[in-house]
Amino acid sequence: NHHVIYDDNEQAPLDTFEVCITFNVQNEPICEYTARLIDHDEDLDIALLQLNDKDVFNKTISNLAYLNYQTDSEPVEETNVTVKGYPGSGGDTITITKGQISGHDTYNGYSYFKTDTDFDHGSSGGTVLDENGNFIGIPTYIRSYAENVGYFLDLREALGWISKSKNGKPIYNQEAESRLKLEMARLERANNNLEFEYAEYPEFSVELPNGWKFLSIEDDGFFAEQDGLSDPVGLGVYFNRYQYTIDDAYLDKVDEELAKVKEKYPDYNQEDITFNGKDAIQITYTYFNLKEYTIYIPYGYTLISLSYAINLDDEEEQDGIIQEVLDSIKINSGKVLEPDLDSTISFDEPDFSITMPNDWRIQKNNSNSPMNLLAEAVQRNNFDGYIYIYYTLTPKDERGLSSTDRLKEETDYIGGSSKLIFKKDDVVLDGLEGWLYAYEYEGDKYQEMHKQLTIKLQDGDYEFSIYYDDLSNAFDRNLSDLEEILNSFTFNSEDNHRKGEYDFGSLSYSFSDIQYHRFSSAISDMADKGIIKGYDDGTFKPEKLINRSEALKVILESKNYLESEKGLGKEIDFAKHRTSVNVFNDLKKEDWYYDYVKYAYENEVVSGYSDGNFKPGQTVTLVEALKMIFGVYEVSLWEGETDPWYKLYMDKGYELYLIPNGMDDPGRELTRAELTYIVSDIYNQASNTSGFYY
Repeated sequence: NHHVIYDDNEQAPLDTFEVCITFNVQNEPICEYTARLIDHDEDLDIALLQLNDKDVFNKTISNLAYLNYQTDSEPVEETNVTVKGYPGSGGDTITITKGQISGHDTYNGYSYFKTDTDFDHGSSGGTVLDENGNFIGIPTYIRSYAENVGYFLDLREALGWISKSKNGKPIYNQEAESRLKLEMARLERANNNLEFEYAEYPEFSVELPNGWKFLSIEDDGFFAEQDGLSDPVGLGVYFNRYQYTIDDAYLDKVDEELAKVKEKYPDYNQEDITFNGKDAIQITYTYFNLKEYTIYIPYGYTLISLSYAINLDDEEEQDGIIQEVLDSIKINSGKVLEPDLDSTISFDEPDFSITMPNDWRIQKNNSNSPMNLLAEAVQRNNFDGYIYIYYTLTPKDERGLSSTDRLKEETDYIGGSSKLIFKKDDVVLDGLEGWLYAYEYEGDKYQEMHKQLTIKLQDGDYEFSIYYDDLSNAFDRNLSDLEEILNSFTFNSEDNHRKGEYDFGSLSYSFSDIQYHRFSSAISDMADKGIIKGYDDGTFKPEKLINRSEALKVILESKNYLESEKGLGKEIDFAKHRTSVNVFNDLKKEDWYYDYVKYAYENEVVSGYSDGNFKPGQTVTLVEALKMIFGVYEVSLWEGETDPWYKLYMDKGYELYLIPNGMDDPGRELTRAELTYIVSDIYNQASNTSGFYY
């Protein structure tokens, strides 16, 4: 099936495929084969793979039996059918079930048979045979109501597509296929010999007793358990490779994490032990009827963990079983190595490099988990901070969106206990364009604040993602390091016409005194656009009261910025309103706010007071600010009379959700932060394609 070979996260087919073949229905399939994708069709939910002619041990595959997919069979209701598949609920061998065709249905314009034959998730892409052994369909999906109803594709629907596609050239990803073959061969050899050794640091080997099986072997660990038992004993081993030596500071952090486990289990116990001649930490606790064991072994720059569970109903026997495995483990007792890491890492595909400064180290991800992680960087003795770099395929439905739209889409969800700090929709790193944003959130511990920076850079249909997450104070302390890291990012491509250009703006709050302020996000956003400014000492003074002339300027500049963004040529040239005709007694031509007040008066945004003055230095009230805003942004108001007069503006302010909680007094004198928040809100609503919230 298409849905079996397709990666929904990447919105693309997988790179290479493991194939297991059943030669005897009583035995497990033999997983020594690989295949390449020839073609796939989402609507038919079908795919064609070509089996490679050599297995993972480089042996030529002999001729295999096959089914003819072009038959004269005419399946109808009540035809007896047999389904062969490998469902998740079917154990380790092929599963064969029988039933009949119960009816027809149409999906994506293609004909499907309904059947009462039992098949489950995992049977997808299997085989449906009629009573004469003819290949008539492919199990595709089930629907669960009172009972399962299975659907299989009528193979006749796909005959034309198969004939057209089968001679196509298979897609070959050499790196992925070579890696898959090595991993498959490694697992098969380990199970044939019941032993496995990690040749690279740390040199670690294990020998399993008869009746055990390796279920998975990865670069960073393995899992093995007794085979064919309903209550097997299993062992998981994991290598947590750090970029620095596992020291007391690292182990203190481990103790912090273990303290969370201790809180959950009354019988939690932690003790220092010796394992394989090395100092280790063992923790135990009971979970339902299982006694859980984890052993941590610090070894150079690797923390080795071994985990297993013992059934308390059979504790003595299972203790003996797992002990035999533990006794077989050998860890290199030679020289403890330091990680061989450079400050700079580089890749050929994608062709980029990045450098870490000072006490940072970076290492490539050599594991398949997570698949698209390129590298991870950490800082010495900083166990809360990390930098991750990913390279992924951009989802299809987002490839045509602008950086502004992508940024809005990603930041719209930030709210609640999380607070957006800053964002920028026109980032450039060595010619690659993208966007960035940072937000603050509360970590696992109460009042422990973290910050995370996300940078996305577009490379055709692919994108780089760079994440930096850390405690807030460490994040702020490392900003200069972070800027150095970003400036070291290099990307090589023939299409890179902006190579050498870097622009990622400020990576911190716009002003030194707005951190943790409830309107910090709005202040930073308006400052990034140049709509508001701070003081020479780097502060914004958010709680300082704002006067009428300052408020008017912010409102008018925000509307001007909006018109500039729309690109319709409607920006205001305030200097054009500098005429000799004065409109207020207290307005002088040399005043910095003269042009703004003159424009606002001529466009009926302000009218002044009965004494003929504008009173530019007088603090602005909530209702005065709303009246100016609605005039500048041309917000329609109800034309009836209200008592008192200002109710009209307050009502519209509530309707548009402009008035923050606790600001119900129309005569309230606004601070610089409060005015900025309200202006930011009306600006964002006006820039939204759907307009104001009516």
